[in-house]
Amino acid sequence: MRELMRRRGRNERGAAAVEFALVVPVLLVIVIGIFNFGFVLAQQISLNNGARQAARYAVVDGPTCADVVTEARNGAETIGMSASQVPTPTVTPCSSSTAKPCAGAAVGTNITVTMVRSAPWTVTLFPFNLIPTPTLTGKGVMRCEFK
Repeated sequence: MRELMRRRGRNERGAAAVEFALVVPVLLVIVIGIFNFGFVLAQQISLNNGARQAARYAVVDGPTCADVVTEARNGAETIGMSASQVPTPTVTPCSSSTAKPCAGAAVGTNITVTMVRSAPWTVTLFPFNLIPTPTLTGKGVMRCEFK
């Protein structure tokens, strides 16, 4: 009996290494997924914040549509999305870059600032190189309170 136990003990050598080799790839995919999700979530929050901030800025008397676009771009910078990667926002209603969004509009008219970006994965290892990159949309809507 004792001889059987010794043989069995010798046969299980390396079992922990095999188990480790089977579990590590799954854990790495989970960790990389958390990392990628964190970057994409930060960019989504930043786009929403930039668009909302620009919409608020637009309903104040004075800024032109070009000023609102600049405000949106400045407000949307974050980790993983530098100033050059921030998308150009769409401001409605804006007929030209020198127009003032609320000037001449009826009280209660909505100013909408929309920013759309295709966010690349930060770590593009398997399986993220097979998953399409998410499209992020930030939208801010404010109401003109004056003529």
